[in-house]
Amino acid sequence: MIHVYIFNILQAVVCLYALLRGGRPERWTAIMLFVASVATYLVPFDPATSFRSVDMAGLVIDLALMAGLVVVAAVANRFWPLWLAALHLLAIGVHGVRGLDPGLMPWMYAVAAGKLAYPMILVLALGVMRHQRRLALYGHDPDWSLPWREPRDDV
Repeated sequence: MIHVYIFNILQAVVCLYALLRGGRPERWTAIMLFVASVATYLVPFDPATSFRSVDMAGLVIDLALMAGLVVVAAVANRFWPLWLAALHLLAIGVHGVRGLDPGLMPWMYAVAAGKLAYPMILVLALGVMRHQRRLALYGHDPDWSLPWREPRDDV
């Protein structure tokens, strides 16, 4: 159970770091990860029955998060959101494996689904660090790849 506390603290620190020091893609991603984490926490958990079949509530939360991550990856002027979306797609794939293989041990389903969140928050933290580095080197770091989304300096 201590690993849950460690993850929650780590994710809170990284999300706060992204909110305070990141650009808009980092902040939006931090908000989405935090909301998905809270939503997952609110899903009832019973050790006797959880992870014995596809966790439909968890799947819905993961699919909603995936939709948001894909939007950020599509419009952000960054490369890291693609990695984060790819990692989350693996997490969604774990639900599919569980659905295809009812003999999968419940602990394997739980561990596989949960452990992918660690590299996801690492990718977000690295994204914030790279954003800060680009700001230091160039003085600016455009958030979105769509030209109409950036404020113009010549107006």
